[in-house]
Amino acid sequence: MTDLTLTISADERAAGRLQRQQHQTAALLLRTAGCVVLRELLPLELVERLNVAFGRIFEDCVESKRGDAWYQVSAINQAVFWERAARWRIFPKLRPPFNDVSVLANPLIMPLFEELLGSDFFCKFVSSDTCSAGSTIQAPHRELSAGGASQPCAYVVNVPLTMCGLENGPLEVWPVGSHLWQPELLTRYQLSDDVQDGENEGMEQFARFFASQKLVLEPGSVLIRDPGMLHRGTAYTTGIPRPMLTICYMRQNHVHDYGDIRFNLDETIYETLPFAVKRVIAGALKNQKPS
Repeated sequence: MTDLTLTISADERAAGRLQRQQHQTAALLLRTAGCVVLRELLPLELVERLNVAFGRIFEDCVESKRGDAWYQVSAINQAVFWERAARWRIFPKLRPPFNDVSVLANPLIMPLFEELLGSDFFCKFVSSDTCSAGSTIQAPHRELSAGGASQPCAYVVNVPLTMCGLENGPLEVWPVGSHLWQPELLTRYQLSDDVQDGENEGMEQFARFFASQKLVLEPGSVLIRDPGMLHRGTAYTTGIPRPMLTICYMRQNHVHDYGDIRFNLDETIYETLPFAVKRVIAGALKNQKPS
């Protein structure tokens, strides 16, 4: 199994930047494999606060859910959410602790995005991937029209709020350059890369030719992945929901209709955000004008 993990040192956390070799390795893995895990990046105390706060929001969404409509809003926390196949997409408002700089504008990660996405990249949305009882394995897929891009157009940061082990829906990834596969080639042979919760036998069969791995993620670690890398959510076999934040950063000229930073804001939240967070959100607000 390929080791895609870099362990963050105490000195790097204290300095607020990756050592040169760590930065270079992370950038190379993102460009070639399509993902990298940064272990021991976040303080466990912060992750626990996020988990407790998210637990309240998740409970609010479950109690507020009415039917299977998209873009529902929870009664208490006003979180936009929907649920499909027992997988919840929840957009928490950026109130504490979800507005923390370490989560949204981490100084060890931002230089990677400046290098790979351009200095004017922006945070498009803050969501969650929370699987619960009944969720099953997804089809291998790619996201955000990122597959086969000539240069990186987006990265997703996944922040596990609890232990993400092999029994509670770990992400399965194909770190074999699958983010570089050209969509025209897949289309020529009638392979669809955007089916998530339905059957996609053609991609299932093709993916079997390549090595994949299921990522075990501990609290405090983060996964950075190119959404164009082939991946999927796997079967969930425990009784406790597995929450994972999903934060999307995008190149300034890349456009996709999934997610909206306005789901995470209200009339007052933006003004309360730390400067570093405002900076990475500003581009999204410019590009996502109210309709």
